[in-house]
Amino acid sequence: MDLDRLRCLFSAVTLVALFALPLAAVSPSSPDASINDTDISFSNDFPKSGETVTINVTVHNIGGMVSGPVTVRFYTDQDIIMFSEKTISNIDSNGTQTTSTSWLATIPKAYSIKVKLNCTADTNGANNDAQKTLTVSGSGTLDVKLKLDPVNCKPGQSFIAGGTVKQFNNQPVSGATVALMVKPSGASTSVTTDGNGDFSANLTSPAVAGHYEVEASASSSNLKGNDTKTLHVIQPDLVASDLIFSKTTLTEGDSVTLTATIRNNGTDTATNIIVAFYFGSTKIGTKAVDSLGTDNLTTVSIGWKSVKGTHNMRCMADPDNKVNESNEDNNAVLAPLTVKEKPGGVGDNLMMMIVVVVVIAVVGVAGVMLMKRRGKK
Repeated sequence: MDLDRLRCLFSAVTLVALFALPLAAVSPSSPDASINDTDISFSNDFPKSGETVTINVTVHNIGGMVSGPVTVRFYTDQDIIMFSEKTISNIDSNGTQTTSTSWLATIPKAYSIKVKLNCTADTNGANNDAQKTLTVSGSGTLDVKLKLDPVNCKPGQSFIAGGTVKQFNNQPVSGATVALMVKPSGASTSVTTDGNGDFSANLTSPAVAGHYEVEASASSSNLKGNDTKTLHVIQPDLVASDLIFSKTTLTEGDSVTLTATIRNNGTDTATNIIVAFYFGSTKIGTKAVDSLGTDNLTTVSIGWKSVKGTHNMRCMADPDNKVNESNEDNNAVLAPLTVKEKPGGVGDNLMMMIVVVVVIAVVGVAGVMLMKRRGKK
């Protein structure tokens, strides 16, 4: 081959090489993992606090080769601590793969959910990050704390129902409406929480002793919550029982002691108690008991000079209804007592007169008969 031909061949090879270099530069020959903001989606764009959200991610490979393993890392707001990591084994050239993870929504606010890709064979890191905003609203339940002061009330007594309204993250809720009600069929009112989430109202306890539920129902926007506490309406309940006598064989004029047991079966202490004793409808006298606590008893006694006859003896606690009780129908106790007539009394004299008259009559009849017999002789 002559020199001119060699020069022509070299020139041709050089020219081909010069044209081939740009083609090699523009033809992708490596993987390129890619993601953008629209590739991120949520199972719920507006979850409530306490709700678990599924985060879905679509990853692209816009390069000219299979990607190999691609690591997908998930972050919220800060890029320091990831909360999840997933791995995609391969993405074909110009292909896509999806992966997902779960995230627990906590404090209500707007979060930036960030996703970062890591592909060892990737030569372009400029398109490996994306993010999307996720807004967490309140859980739908307000944290209501109710207190009663006092917890034990007398019938018709005023008490305070107060407390706080907060979100689950302990943040006070101001301007919340709180409906307060004594159940069943009790007093009710409505108040509004202040800047600290506090509320307070005066209510009146029911007129009948018992245990009642006081409910505080709070609402703020679409959030609701409630709490209940038990109100104890307390009253004494005086019960008279076991009326006994120091002796039961009595003759009129004998002295006898009447003793009765007074119990307080109620839920409140009774004070300034009067206990009265009767024979029939006649009052014998009264005794005073200063105080009698719940589930306590005392004995009360009084002396009586007996009156002849059969009597319904009676003891009654609080005969004038001065003590406000839960039950007024068990304050009295009855017991029968018979007192004989005193010897030599009107009854005995009458009997003696009858006997004398009968004797005289018998003697008189006998005398008449005797005289008739003598006359016949």
